[in-house]
Amino acid sequence: MEETVLLRMTDITKTFPGVRALDHVSLEVKAGTVHALMGENGAGKSTLMKCLFGIYNKDSGHIYLEGREVNFNSSKEALMNGVAMVHQELNQALKRTVMDNLWLGRYPKIAGFIVDEAKMLRDTKAIFEELGIDVDPKRIMSTMPVSQRQMVEIAKAVSYHSKVIVFDEPTSSLTEEEVEHLFKIINMLRDRGMGIIYISHKMAEIKRISDEITVMRDGQHVATKPASELEMSDIIRLMVGRELGNQFPPKTNKPGDVFLEVEHLTGQYNNLRDVSFTARRGEIVGLAGLDGSGRTETLETMFGVATRKDGVIKLGGKVCKNQTPRQSIKNHFALLTEERRATGIFGILNIRENTVISSLGKHKRLGFVLSDKSMKKDTQWSIDAMHTKTPSQETKIRSLSGGNQQKVIIGRWLLTDPDVLLLDEPTRGIDVGAKYEIYQLILDLANKGKTVLMVSSEMPELLGVCDRILVMSGGRLAGEVDAKTTTQEDIMRLAAKYV
Repeated sequence: MEETVLLRMTDITKTFPGVRALDHVSLEVKAGTVHALMGENGAGKSTLMKCLFGIYNKDSGHIYLEGREVNFNSSKEALMNGVAMVHQELNQALKRTVMDNLWLGRYPKIAGFIVDEAKMLRDTKAIFEELGIDVDPKRIMSTMPVSQRQMVEIAKAVSYHSKVIVFDEPTSSLTEEEVEHLFKIINMLRDRGMGIIYISHKMAEIKRISDEITVMRDGQHVATKPASELEMSDIIRLMVGRELGNQFPPKTNKPGDVFLEVEHLTGQYNNLRDVSFTARRGEIVGLAGLDGSGRTETLETMFGVATRKDGVIKLGGKVCKNQTPRQSIKNHFALLTEERRATGIFGILNIRENTVISSLGKHKRLGFVLSDKSMKKDTQWSIDAMHTKTPSQETKIRSLSGGNQQKVIIGRWLLTDPDVLLLDEPTRGIDVGAKYEIYQLILDLANKGKTVLMVSSEMPELLGVCDRILVMSGGRLAGEVDAKTTTQEDIMRLAAKYV
């Protein structure tokens, strides 16, 4: 029996100033299938989906939904016609309740003008029960972890009785258990005859969940094949246009003397309790643990973003106060945050402004005038060193892909000449080719004698890049392991110690 084509996109073209983001791209999604969309950062995956969802207007091409040509002018119009999208960067009303977010813009009304809260509550509970989501509908969104907020977004997509749902990097903030739950939901939606478009950089996930895979490169369609016919190496080759040997560069760094000492670090307003460890010059130290274990809190408290209740930080034997980020930067610390959009980039500024904002002091002339020449030079160095794909330095950073935004932020911190780099999920939402570049960069920094602390939810990444791994559990340090000799099971055992 021939499968029904739900969605057909043909010859889609989209140009932005200075760059052709989509070049005659076609995509076909069948009913009751999961169709993976893969490619490096900047390949055009999210742009294609935004053209479908009415966020961008395509320059040319056609979109057919159940055989009928459509051209959505807004995301609301797309939702009303059965196309939903769960974005990687969540955009929610954080001060409102869960059910407010679910029914925003379409509140059920009594007599046409009074909001029917009882019906909202009933309908929210019914959808949550159907999807196995355990969230209080009356809870305020800002009090919830990212993973639960993502589940709310999925429930919202389902509530529109969607025919096509796009998942953009849905597992980037989820634990393994939550990923399993998400896959159950996706399989349930597939069995109902929906078409699922799944964007992810995680190969193992793609192989497990998808029926078909479309690979894009540089804004063009490269191939569409059944998932069963493609090995991981085939997908990587199609994505990057070249063979990518090892996933991680060889460890060439030689850790020296103890440089960083953290003693009895305790947070004032978070769960961090009595964390002590050391790190050497030229050493890459990983921080592993489950969601909420205190990994991010350790970095934020060290950098002065979170308030420290107790504890001492020493660099080269000298005590560093690090009460504020400004002090920390002066003491040669750098922090790359996990939430790129919320706390990493200045979306309305261009790449140059985003690159030099933490090192403005070195561009001052006569004590107060900023040198344009000097800022351009440093920005160009950052673009070249990071291999950032951008039309120019004047391009707004928000128009770049997530991976290229990350490269700009890393470049920004390198220009402050830090001695200690605190990296929180540095490769989140980044493709396999760009990941390798960032690993190589981290290694180069270690080779120059920099001390690197790196949080990651991907254990193979920690094992492949780090020298040592500190395992956090329930806000405490549960133990430390040697990356060369440990296993994922050992790490998980420690991660569950204080839970």
